[in-house]
Amino acid sequence: MGLGQDGGMSGIMLKGRNIFIDLAVDRTTASSLAVQRDADGKPLKKMIGKDRRNLYLKNEGRVSSSTESAAAISASAKHGGLWEDLPQSDRAKRERAFADKSTKLRSPLFFINPTRLSIRNLAKHVNEADLKRLVIGALKKALEHKLVTPNDAVAHWRAGGELSHSEVMRRATDPKLVTPVFNEKNTKESIPSVFIDRDLSGGKKTVDAPSRGFGFVEFTHHAHALAVLRQLNNNPIYSAEFASGGKHAAEMLKQKRKKGKKAKNLKVDESGAEFVGEDGNVRVPRLIVEFAVENKVKARQQAERIAQKKANKIKQKIENKEKQPSDKKEKKKSRGALQRAKKRARKDAGEDADTDGENTEATKNAKKPKTEEKDLTKAKAPVETAPKLVKPPKKRKVDPKEEALEDMIRSYKASFSRGSENDVGDKTAKESKVISKEKVVKKRWFE
Repeated sequence: MGLGQDGGMSGIMLKGRNIFIDLAVDRTTASSLAVQRDADGKPLKKMIGKDRRNLYLKNEGRVSSSTESAAAISASAKHGGLWEDLPQSDRAKRERAFADKSTKLRSPLFFINPTRLSIRNLAKHVNEADLKRLVIGALKKALEHKLVTPNDAVAHWRAGGELSHSEVMRRATDPKLVTPVFNEKNTKESIPSVFIDRDLSGGKKTVDAPSRGFGFVEFTHHAHALAVLRQLNNNPIYSAEFASGGKHAAEMLKQKRKKGKKAKNLKVDESGAEFVGEDGNVRVPRLIVEFAVENKVKARQQAERIAQKKANKIKQKIENKEKQPSDKKEKKKSRGALQRAKKRARKDAGEDADTDGENTEATKNAKKPKTEEKDLTKAKAPVETAPKLVKPPKKRKVDPKEEALEDMIRSYKASFSRGSENDVGDKTAKESKVISKEKVVKKRWFE
């Protein structure tokens, strides 16, 4: 221990320097106590109302009772009624949902997603298309009635902790930033995903599996999610078509209104008994809409998967665009073009080197006569042509019988020629024929 300049106790001193000691904290608390600094080492100014876990949205969608403050009662009355107006089954569901939410938010790993809604108490027949239709209709009505105010946008921007106070105030004056425009032609831009949880225990496909009665809707803007929550939550207008048991309760309510005072004696079956209160009034079940509570680690993994899917889609589109021109060219190629392409490929492989060489020489020789004819017209010089080579006749195989017959014929011819020379010129042609005939008869080979 040491003494300060004023003589008082100044704590533990080590070589003239004070040592401050505090209790150890866990890792998550230590990260929250860390001071963020800029490039120069100066601590960054803390933004007003910073709430990265969005805990300020915890009570959004909660139904107030008649025992609470006047402001809470008026807020609940605007959005469908008080706690006492709900059937007993709805009260139990809401109490369980709020208790589950509170338990999760005790852990720093959980946070409230400001752009994702959890919708409970859905009827079994409601599918993804019906839920999306419901959300789109509710969003249109909520924007018309201006259920989201600039104060809601300011609270969301402050919770993010990324904007300064002056920037938040500047944005609050711009209506387009407070409530972004909803594009009806491209609904996926504002509502990227709609999901209904189904029971897949029976081995059925996702489409055929029965609904578990709750789903999730993802929004691009927090203002749209908040507007849909305030329009759908605890609103009996949507009960008959979308809420579990809402159709049956609505029919009971119509019957009671028709009978009027005699409704006290209205007979109720077992399925409709849960919708009748102690005072005999029919209480219609409503949709339970809240902001979803998620795990940071799982949410980060899911965001990475979604980003990877988007990157793969963009990559696939680029590859398809690159392939399209080449495919078109190949389709337009004629038969001759394809043959020429094959021939070029064979040339490159060296398969038809000899044949290609002959073809090129033939084409050159075919072109030469034209040039020579032009030269003849100009110079008129004789052109020496190479002598043509004649192939020698092939030797025929001689048959000895045929050769003997040919020798006999030649001897006959020789005898005829001799007879004509020795005959006298006085003899007539008939005599000479007779004499030659006689000579031939005498010299027959078979006698």
